[in-house]
Amino acid sequence: MKIRRFIFQSADIGNEERVLINHGLIVLEAFFLFSLFALLRKMRRIDGFYLLRDPKASVQYGIISGLFIFAITIPVALYFGMTYSPQFATTGAIGNIFSNGAEEVIYRGILFSAALLIFRKSWFGILIVSIAFGLGHWDLPILFQAYIGIVGLVLGLTYIRTKSLAAPYLAHMIADILADSFFH
Repeated sequence: MKIRRFIFQSADIGNEERVLINHGLIVLEAFFLFSLFALLRKMRRIDGFYLLRDPKASVQYGIISGLFIFAITIPVALYFGMTYSPQFATTGAIGNIFSNGAEEVIYRGILFSAALLIFRKSWFGILIVSIAFGLGHWDLPILFQAYIGIVGLVLGLTYIRTKSLAAPYLAHMIADILADSFFH
């Protein structure tokens, strides 16, 4: 978090560059966490997670969840005074391809596996990881972080239902692309 703040305060960069740097740092965070996870996995200290189990169910639940998340985004965006302005956000979409995958590996993969190891209850793991997901968006207002925590619940339930990271990743992509393309 301090690295992002330092980069954004120290460098004279535009909004598109800021978006790409932010997404790149999320991917870097995921790389480090995944390295630690892989080490714990090799030592048989933690269970793994699946990237894709049932492609048909992953696509089906991913699309449904993504559209649901976008539907609950509309009143949140309007509450926060975002402007409705339909235009495809190319930079955001490109950055989201990588950072959404990294966030899903971090939250629904690594952290959820760790929460299951510690608490042994799926529902509690989803709750803890959803709170972490909301707080992980520290640069946003607290009410928006709460909304993102709710989004984390939907993504966690999607993961539990499909046992596949592909489903919450697809949902995350659909919701972000639609939100970034309609609200600014």
